[in-house]
Amino acid sequence: MSLTVPNGGARKRKRTDAVVPARLLKSRDLKDRKVTQSRKEEILWWEQQLVHDFRQRDENIVKLQNCLSEVKKKPKTSTLAAVALCRVFCRLIASEQLIRRPTDDQDNAGWLKLQLREYTGTLLHWIGTPDEFLKSTALTLVMRIVKAETSQEWKRAEQAWRTDRSTFYSLVATLLATPNAQDAIQEFVEKYVEEFDDVRFYTMLAIKQFFSAGDNRTPGNLDNALDLLKQVEGVPESDEQLEDWYGVSPDVKGHQLLSLNAHLKIAQDCWLSIFRSALTASNRKTILNIMTERILPWFSNRMEILTDFLTDSFNESGSVALLALSGIFHLMTQRNLDYPDFYTKLYSLLDENILHTKHRSRFFRLLDQFMASSHLPAALVASFIKRLARLSLQAPPGAIVWVVPWVYNLLRKHPTCTFMLHRPYHPAHAIYSSQPKYTEEGMDDPFDPLQSDPMLTHAIESSLWELRSLQEHWHPNVATLAKILGEQFTKKEYQLEDFLDHGYATLIEAELGKGMKKKPEVEWEIPKRIVTDDAGGLNEIGVLLRDAIQV
Repeated sequence: MSLTVPNGGARKRKRTDAVVPARLLKSRDLKDRKVTQSRKEEILWWEQQLVHDFRQRDENIVKLQNCLSEVKKKPKTSTLAAVALCRVFCRLIASEQLIRRPTDDQDNAGWLKLQLREYTGTLLHWIGTPDEFLKSTALTLVMRIVKAETSQEWKRAEQAWRTDRSTFYSLVATLLATPNAQDAIQEFVEKYVEEFDDVRFYTMLAIKQFFSAGDNRTPGNLDNALDLLKQVEGVPESDEQLEDWYGVSPDVKGHQLLSLNAHLKIAQDCWLSIFRSALTASNRKTILNIMTERILPWFSNRMEILTDFLTDSFNESGSVALLALSGIFHLMTQRNLDYPDFYTKLYSLLDENILHTKHRSRFFRLLDQFMASSHLPAALVASFIKRLARLSLQAPPGAIVWVVPWVYNLLRKHPTCTFMLHRPYHPAHAIYSSQPKYTEEGMDDPFDPLQSDPMLTHAIESSLWELRSLQEHWHPNVATLAKILGEQFTKKEYQLEDFLDHGYATLIEAELGKGMKKKPEVEWEIPKRIVTDDAGGLNEIGVLLRDAIQV
């Protein structure tokens, strides 16, 4: 049995577990040979018999199959039997003994297929065990069987990849349906899906076939499918990049494995089968988190389906809506998608809870990305600045320390909004002329916080008095930072990453970490005694305390 080695060559496997004398390999000796070795040596001996005398084939295969059932009591023995059976079945497949012939009266090929199916079923069951070594061993041995089956004549190899009764489909279905199979999924992706173009192609085909059955669309199966797909990083960019094959090389002219469009289409169908399932909020978050890096590269067309999914996700509101906007923004900037309501929907996310959520840092990063363009209308920018300034009045200090430098950066980028900071009196100014008694009665803020369209809030006609009030904030860091908006704008911009991930814990830690330049002075003398006098008796406080106890 030849095994593939890392350098691409092949060498015969050396057995160091047991040495069988050459004279015992003769068929006449094998028949009368009595098994006197240990269980481990027996397994190797049964395999040797299978190689040199196929009259012992059926009996020894059954013996090795029985060893697999001892995995709980004797895991090492069962593993050795599994490896031996793998070599046996690979030889049988390579010698075409699992193909039924017209002269096969006893249907030996059918019996061997049943034994192979039983063997792979046992290995697939091991994938669900908590033993990491058994999982890895089972995955490796099953993929060796797949290697043998897909290295046959082309039509049979194609059948071994595609049919829902094949070893490969059974493996993918097991990975999707087995709870806590993350380790096996990761190994499968790293060793096979990412390395071989045909494995990636038929894995996505198998996932599509698996979810075509409605009974398989359970939350656990979807979690495993997403766990597998989100690890697939390699997206081919041309037909020339399709050159790494695990099975037989597709030399047939015009075969779909040689077509980039076929790979893109099967990946799209795979993802669409997941989109059409009953996704939970957790599933949607996972999909939206990997949308730009793992999903969009496969979709060169059919973008309307992705747009519908993203729109439906936004309608769920909350963090899911924010993640959906991230995908829509990518389609707008990278794929020229027309989505005129993007900033209106983004503005609607700025509510009283957004600065208090645990996803605040992620929201800030995305918001800064969305507002990075210098071509945005000044009225729209002013609405976002005003809304966050209003929300900062009730925000925790960790959020305010990000809002202030973010406003600073936006004002630098959009100079037409800077007059919101300070407006000295001028009789011709619309605000003062409309409210001549502002000194006695004050004036109303023209900003409309209930307006959903950021272009119609009149924020640009208002002022950032909220940020001015933050200069009197109870936290000294917030008060100091807010004062930068009342000074000269000499700094080009602030690095907002320096202000993210702040909370009460980090702010308190920073205060406690400051060195004390001068010890505080106290205005009273600390007494040496509390309830007694110098003579040892009770003082006034002691007498009062005694009387209170007696009462």
